[in-house]
Amino acid sequence: MTISRRVFLAGAAGVGAGWLLLDWAQVDAALAHAAHAVQQRPAPPFTHLAPDEAAELAAVAARILPTTDTPGATEAGVIYFIDRALGAEQRKALPTMRAGITDLRRRAARRKPGTTTFAALPAAHQDAILAEIEKGEFFQGMRFATMVGMFGDPSHGGNRGGVGWKLLGFEHRASYEAPFGYYDAEAARRR
Repeated sequence: MTISRRVFLAGAAGVGAGWLLLDWAQVDAALAHAAHAVQQRPAPPFTHLAPDEAAELAAVAARILPTTDTPGATEAGVIYFIDRALGAEQRKALPTMRAGITDLRRRAARRKPGTTTFAALPAAHQDAILAEIEKGEFFQGMRFATMVGMFGDPSHGGNRGGVGWKLLGFEHRASYEAPFGYYDAEAARRR
């Protein structure tokens, strides 16, 4: 069964909220950190994840929202949002993420002997492993964090250059007036 990116995103939007049941100001802080991090050249070191941990989580995010003919999680700087979130307001989730990384590496070694990291696997093997764990807390948390980092307000980071909004066809404006969507336009015609 083929699922379009748009259908996947709509379904994923409601999943994993438990991982990031936060004060929105905390999410904004993580997004601002991501914005600052992705604009620096060379990229700054991660503040809360070890480089090898960040590589594994970035590989997962890149499979959740891969780069195709459109930008994905890598181009949006999602890993910097995740690094910040796991080091501050989501500190309690860090053990779950580290256990998830350990599990990914174990599965990677079993799937392709000699491989020590999930990030080193070919995409098809990565996708197969993620399908095995997609119902678990680790994957659901990663999926939600990837979505927030991809589609958050680009003025605060994560959604670098508005790539996530462009993907959804969302046009950012300084202010918004009714109608707010096709459903409002339909209602306005009936008046």
